[in-house]
Amino acid sequence: MEPTISKERMDVIDLIRGFALIGLPFVNVLALWRTNVNLSGTQQDIWVQRFLYLFVEGRFYAIFSFLFGLGLWIFLSRAKEKSDHPSVLFIRRMLLLLAAGVLHHLIYDGETLLIYAIMGLPVFFLNKAPKQMNLLLGIAGIIVASYLENKLLAIFPFFILGLAFGQYRVFENYISNRKMWKMAAILSFIATCILAVFLWQEAPANGSANRMTGIELSEAQTDSNVAFYAFTELSLAFAPFFSVFYVSFLVLLEPHVRKMLSPLNAFGRMAFTNYIGQSVILLIMAMFIPANTAVSYTTSAITCLLVVIVQIIASSYWLTYFKYGPLEWLWRCGTYGSWLSIRR
Repeated sequence: MEPTISKERMDVIDLIRGFALIGLPFVNVLALWRTNVNLSGTQQDIWVQRFLYLFVEGRFYAIFSFLFGLGLWIFLSRAKEKSDHPSVLFIRRMLLLLAAGVLHHLIYDGETLLIYAIMGLPVFFLNKAPKQMNLLLGIAGIIVASYLENKLLAIFPFFILGLAFGQYRVFENYISNRKMWKMAAILSFIATCILAVFLWQEAPANGSANRMTGIELSEAQTDSNVAFYAFTELSLAFAPFFSVFYVSFLVLLEPHVRKMLSPLNAFGRMAFTNYIGQSVILLIMAMFIPANTAVSYTTSAITCLLVVIVQIIASSYWLTYFKYGPLEWLWRCGTYGSWLSIRR
């Protein structure tokens, strides 16, 4: 029997997953470092804050959710080939993810694995539904969630859309369907440019500052915070346009620079390990930040960039000796109920 998904497809999917993983710490650090991250008062810091909420917040999260749905389709397709009881493997896989989410929740209450495990269960039944229905459900759900400006509500529709893309085998034929990807890239690029200019101008000039012990916000800053919240909600509503551009651009770029982007591919293959690792690293760093000490958005962004660079290098090195990341390997062993070889 032919494999459900080819190695070539896995490369482009892992590349996109790695790209999406880059953006997560830049947003998660705001929750992990709590009120320590604050505006320094410089124009540069205000622009960094605005940039994060314009080009990162909600954009990479959407891609990650989409890829999770696609990953579930890949798993279910392969499980049918490997077992007479694919439902058992799927439920076991989701329960293990749920357990990992519970443990991760103890150190980071904004984590998503717990939500993914719970929302991922219905995908097993939708996998048996017609692909046309799943495509329409996914698109409609994303439109509704975007209109309501609710990031949490958008997770499941992105799961369904990823599932539908798997059923349509979009990534299996991505090279032969370059015209479709070019059209998606061009249209989403135009929309992204227009929206970026519009939203940048909508953002309040003074940004949003956190309250810190012993420091009262001025009335002007309080008004700016309210305006910035409205800006972030509006920005979140248009997040899917940015996400489509990011994905379509990577799909078009991948065949031409495959070797050059192989470290990012390795980073994506170890997404589970690196996602948890980012939380652990940033929380350890937080222990060395004195209470009531403000860390600028610029400093936190540079820190997150350095963490990502280190993880990309470490992932590339690890996968030269091992088949899977450490957490990916444990998850795989638990799913199939046996100790699998990890060494190459």
